[in-house]
Amino acid sequence: PLDPETAAYLGFSVSLSGNTAVVGAPFDDGVGVDSGSVYVYDRPNGGEWTLREKLTASDMAAGDRFGSSVSLRDYQIVVGAPGNDDAGPDSGSAYVFTYRTTLGWVENQKLTASDAAEGDGFGGSVSESGFTDWILVGASGDDEAGLNSGAAYVFALTVEGVWTQAAKLAAPDAAAGDYFGASVSIKGFTAAVGAFGEDDAGTDSGSVYVYYPYTGNPPGTLWTLPQKLTGAGGDYFGYSV
Repeated sequence: PLDPETAAYLGFSVSLSGNTAVVGAPFDDGVGVDSGSVYVYDRPNGGEWTLREKLTASDMAAGDRFGSSVSLRDYQIVVGAPGNDDAGPDSGSAYVFTYRTTLGWVENQKLTASDAAEGDGFGGSVSESGFTDWILVGASGDDEAGLNSGAAYVFALTVEGVWTQAAKLAAPDAAAGDYFGASVSIKGFTAAVGAFGEDDAGTDSGSVYVYYPYTGNPPGTLWTLPQKLTGAGGDYFGYSV
């Protein structure tokens, strides 16, 4: 970055699409201690990578850890800020940026969970699907099925161009300490959610849940779980997907 800082953790998260790269620095102190930031690089015509822009959120504050997760798809960037405190300490949020030819990257919308609560860490992981217009956001600190059982949220793009929460995903066998949603990935009509603390095959063996949307319903509203992938004791399988 142009403003190097000790312990900013540049590279904590990365995402690449075409000739553009997005790099998170969640412990950058630009708007307060550990407020975070994101750097956008490109390499026109296959040349050298050049820093084009530094992104921060409009309402960012100390401890937000903006940039803990990033996802770039064509002309859209989603950035997680799991330390945001809108619904209590570390309830979390995510921000959608879109590229405008004359303005560069512009903040378009802030995403939060409908049932956001303290410690959820919403935005600890983010992914966007591309042509199906869905965003998947993990909240591994969600406590609905026990402390840190975890959850993931699907947001769908409406005809008005607004992202709206369509579904909340949770494991059917969720338990405390699973950290479901610690990692997420969505592409087309498949969503994968990691739960590295799940204990099916031994303590912290971990698992990954794969979901497909039901057909014939409002897009992204209902999802089915066709398969659960598991590791072995101590593997932390699903830490990343």
